[in-house]
Amino acid sequence: MRLSLRALSLQQQAFIPMSLKISAFFALGMVTFFLGGCQSRLAPTVSEPIATDPIASSERIVADQPITGVNEPAAHREKQSVDAGHTLVPVDNSIWPDLREAMVLTHAVEQKRVQQEINWLRTNPRYLARLQPRLQKYLPYIVKRTVERNLPGELALIPIIESALDPYAFSPGGAGGPWQFLRPTAQEYGLTIDRWYDGRRDIVAATEAALDYLEALYSRLNHWPLAIAAYNAGGARVRRAVKRADSIDFFALKLPRETQYYLPKILALAALIAAPDNYSITLPEVTRAASFTTVSLPGQFDVQILSGLTGLTVAELQAWNPALKRWATAAQAPHHLIVPLQHPSDQSISLDIEKLQKSISTTLPSQRMHWKEIIVREGDSLSVIAQRHNTDVAALRVANTLKSTMIRAGTILLVPTYQTNQLPIYGQHRQALPYTVQPGDSLWSIAKAHNVSIAALVKTNQIAPRGVLRSGRKIKVPTKKSLIAPTMTDPAAVTRKVAYTVRKGDSLARIAKRFGVGVEDLAKWNQLDLTKYLQPGQRLTVYVDAVNT
Repeated sequence: MRLSLRALSLQQQAFIPMSLKISAFFALGMVTFFLGGCQSRLAPTVSEPIATDPIASSERIVADQPITGVNEPAAHREKQSVDAGHTLVPVDNSIWPDLREAMVLTHAVEQKRVQQEINWLRTNPRYLARLQPRLQKYLPYIVKRTVERNLPGELALIPIIESALDPYAFSPGGAGGPWQFLRPTAQEYGLTIDRWYDGRRDIVAATEAALDYLEALYSRLNHWPLAIAAYNAGGARVRRAVKRADSIDFFALKLPRETQYYLPKILALAALIAAPDNYSITLPEVTRAASFTTVSLPGQFDVQILSGLTGLTVAELQAWNPALKRWATAAQAPHHLIVPLQHPSDQSISLDIEKLQKSISTTLPSQRMHWKEIIVREGDSLSVIAQRHNTDVAALRVANTLKSTMIRAGTILLVPTYQTNQLPIYGQHRQALPYTVQPGDSLWSIAKAHNVSIAALVKTNQIAPRGVLRSGRKIKVPTKKSLIAPTMTDPAAVTRKVAYTVRKGDSLARIAKRFGVGVEDLAKWNQLDLTKYLQPGQRLTVYVDAVNT
């Protein structure tokens, strides 16, 4: 049974001040972290994501910083809210008083490392200003769930430090999402990760899992500063450090370097939010108003169909549901869809959530998907599959980006689910596939292979019905009016630049496989000679597909 925060004694929560020198490496890491942002696919022309910073690193060696766990008197917290109020949006609408009221940890501002973090924030005021859109999008929900679960408000700051609230943040060690979960921990705490969906990028599911994980760490360590440190370094490592030092004083523990500087970042940010006037800081305007809600999905839905039901574009739906990896929602039911409360293109228009939920709930299973996946069987050909599923070969080639009509048993193909007498609801347009005439081809053989008529080939290419087709000639093969499966993600928009440190035993092939990139690309990005061996400690730049890696 979890102990109440207010049941902790002052002795348990107290920290022993200790000064530690901050290395130039950490200072450089902090600059990299706080300047993090989105990265285009192969050209490093945009500011780099938070995942490249040691603080947001997926290697999870977080800064070891003193977080004091003393419960601050309510009167003191109230005074801070009043004193700092004039730098914020109106008190009755701002998120900051709510967050201050939820804070229970002493922020150890007398500690050198905390002071250093505060000084960085003071000299880089644009950092929080740049995060304002993400803060408004996600922070009200995170604070709400933290308060509802009677947890320290400081926990709501963890995803800011971990990822700058970037759902596509990706670290060298493989941690992903705003809370930077490693895959094993994510799955242990109930997050689904499969070919359709990555729960680490779902702000609703990931926040619940992260708070569950933090509560579990607290139940093991019985001390919130240690629990927060363990979120970064691991519970077992922190317990060993406590045993060696025979102390629960965070500053007395010998922990990894990243962990030594992790908590001060959280404490410094908390101290600044608690009393911005004390540090001559103006907090960005973030209201407590929720920006999104969820609707229940009774089963898997084609995102194009949800687009029609919600009135949002596929791109807008993906922006609110970055956990979706493909053209349909998660296959496991029940599930949810995150939708904005106001229409993205016109904030004065509110979505009718009750009506939307009813529309989704009453959509028949047969009407939820435009496509389904099949596995090619022995003896199958595209023409056989096209006839079986009331479509044509050209449409199958377009939908599955096939370069030819050759397919292998075991291949997964998308096939349409609408009937011959049905017209697709979205994305209607005629398609024509380019085809290079092969030796021995005729209009008859090409028409039969693609399940189209000779008349359609003749009309599309304006050729004589009895004309001779020369090998190598380029023609167009028409398709029926077909629904083309949507591309859910723009690869450039979800590519993240990761700084990777070569370890003993690493090779270009092993690193490339780990991040799902090509060896040649890895060598090109880092101007490497493929004939030379990598050296431990060598730093590499890797451009990672944050959706599918």
